[in-house]
Amino acid sequence: MRYVSTRGGTHKCSLHAASLLNLPNDQGLFVPQMIPKLNRAQLKRLRGLGFEDLAFEILRLFITETDVPKEKLRSIVKKCYKGFEESDIVVPLVVLDEDSDDDDDEKKKSKKSKKSSETKVQIHVAELFHGPTLSVKDISLAFAVQMIEFFLSKKHERANVIVATTGDTGPATLDAIEKFGNNRIDCWCLYPSGKISKAQERQMTTKRGDNVNAIEVKECERGCDDIDDVCSKIFADEEFVQRNGITSLNSCNILRILAQLPHFFWCYFRTMHGKTTEEEIENHTMTCVVPTGAMGHAFTAQLAREMGLPMTEVVLATNANGAAHEIAMTGEIVKKSKAEKTVASAMDCVMPYNLWRVVYYCAEGDTEILRRIQDTYEFYGHATLPKKVLRNFRETFLTAEVSDYDTFESMKYNLDVHKYLACPHTAVALHAAQSMGLNNHDGENALVVLATAHPGKFIDAVQTALETEDVPKMAKHKTLEDAKMSFQRKRETNLENLEIALRTDIDATSRARRGRYVNLTKERAAGVLHEKYLRGNEPAIPSFSVSNQQDDQNPTSSSQMGQIRSSTTPPSAKNAAAAPANSSARADEEDEDDEEEVTSKKKKPKSKTKQQLELEQLKWTRWTRRLSILAACVSFHLVLRDPNRKNDIPFVDAFGKKANAFVEEKKKEIESLLEKRKEEKKQRQKRGKNEKSETLLIEPKVYIRERIGKARPQNPAFDVAR
Repeated sequence: MRYVSTRGGTHKCSLHAASLLNLPNDQGLFVPQMIPKLNRAQLKRLRGLGFEDLAFEILRLFITETDVPKEKLRSIVKKCYKGFEESDIVVPLVVLDEDSDDDDDEKKKSKKSKKSSETKVQIHVAELFHGPTLSVKDISLAFAVQMIEFFLSKKHERANVIVATTGDTGPATLDAIEKFGNNRIDCWCLYPSGKISKAQERQMTTKRGDNVNAIEVKECERGCDDIDDVCSKIFADEEFVQRNGITSLNSCNILRILAQLPHFFWCYFRTMHGKTTEEEIENHTMTCVVPTGAMGHAFTAQLAREMGLPMTEVVLATNANGAAHEIAMTGEIVKKSKAEKTVASAMDCVMPYNLWRVVYYCAEGDTEILRRIQDTYEFYGHATLPKKVLRNFRETFLTAEVSDYDTFESMKYNLDVHKYLACPHTAVALHAAQSMGLNNHDGENALVVLATAHPGKFIDAVQTALETEDVPKMAKHKTLEDAKMSFQRKRETNLENLEIALRTDIDATSRARRGRYVNLTKERAAGVLHEKYLRGNEPAIPSFSVSNQQDDQNPTSSSQMGQIRSSTTPPSAKNAAAAPANSSARADEEDEDDEEEVTSKKKKPKSKTKQQLELEQLKWTRWTRRLSILAACVSFHLVLRDPNRKNDIPFVDAFGKKANAFVEEKKKEIESLLEKRKEEKKQRQKRGKNEKSETLLIEPKVYIRERIGKARPQNPAFDVAR
């Protein structure tokens, strides 16, 4: 399986390169070159598998043996779900029966009396939040971190990961890197100030690993989109990315998309309960309602549908910031200047970057159309989708926009009626499903709503929705309570200084770990330069050091690009030791080579440090300033004392006298200064001669042997005293 760019400007690359590079050189996004298709027989074979085996079989379609061996992939998948509350199930489905709320007999009778072909069916809530950080991101990030660690270990590499989060991605990333990073990955997790819940922030700031950093970014009017813009600038700097081995674990990384595929198939198979005949199984379909922010799950659902999963509709439920609903309604992509703060904070995204993957498949893989749309959007701030692309988008997705008021109402309604407490993001999806009437059909089509987070991470929203200060039992969890008792380790900056601060911090970390990896390499084959994006191996000799001494003062200099030297014996000494005693001609040749090396070294000018260059520049500016003042005074004096001038002006004469006196005074100061320096030089020379003569008269020390028999340093000019 190969991966290509949505913009078509990058050659086909392996999963190793696509996952570490994160973004192609043409600023597109990686997508599979071809989508594997599953027929009815293959789906039937997958139906009886557990979640772990199902995930392994789905991922094998996209990950070949050359990328990851079969047994290694199985062990990675197995480790992914160890930290889940139920490792066998991973994603339990909770059924909300619409008929369970009719406690009164009158309501039941009235329902039976209505003769209608439509009946209310069950809503299946797929709880994706039973991982270590109680969010949907645990499923994909545990897999992505292990895969990246495996690719790094193959080449003895390290990586610096940058992640921008609106709440759930950050804690899951830091937790996965602490568990599976094996000290090969350093992570910078950036989140907008005031845009996430306190529980989510505490989950990030209470991490103790020295390779994880949670950074609060202030003054983000567009929320996480402002941080994404800064990250895009950093990823566009190819030299900086290659030097420091930078990648990302946001949903722009293709590993995240692949890891999210299995739970769509799992939900489809689990909703087949009660269907035994072949006809019922073949006719079984599913409608999936997805809470949508950056559209990572939206693209995954689209990919699963292209693979052959029978999904009749994919519903994108957004909050007030949702771009997906606006695109479906108007056909235009508009860049907003500010993101509204909503109760579903993880979905506060005005420009979902996975939109370009969705548009790529809606354009049927036409990279020229996508480039034109994307370039127009970047230049003008808005773009209109062509009719063909918009038609495919509307055929693929249904959309709904849910306000904060409706979100609170949905949380309260589902708790009162179904005894189910949903987080704000899940409540958005539930409201979309119930308000659009998706649960009114003939029963052959299952309705699945993705629950993305535990309600305990949003205590303020729960209290507001239920109009009480008491926290219900369902909103409490041991993981969140333990985080409250831990110290926070918090770093912060503002948006204006974010790029500089991030570059400086990453450079400093890379220098601290320099002995463990070198840079990405490019190989030339048949006259064509192929970018392999493979970093070099770890040095075999542990005593390697950086050759340039100005590394600490200029971290971005070219001296850091893998130039190393060994601190072992020089080659000339090795040749001399290995040469036989009777080969005088060979020794003469080696002596000549050594002399040539010495002369070549003498000819090379010594590289000056940054501090020395600054001192020289400062001296030069001082003397030029003095000379310019002196020249101005002299020229002014000559002009004023012109003998051809007819009338004497008292002011001019007085100024000329002062200028003349000033020039004479400066001349005397310069002469006295030169005389002083000459005298000081003579005194230094005399002092040096006296010190040399005094040292020659000192009686040399005689070193004696210790009783143990080990000799102390000896003076070769004298015998050892017995």
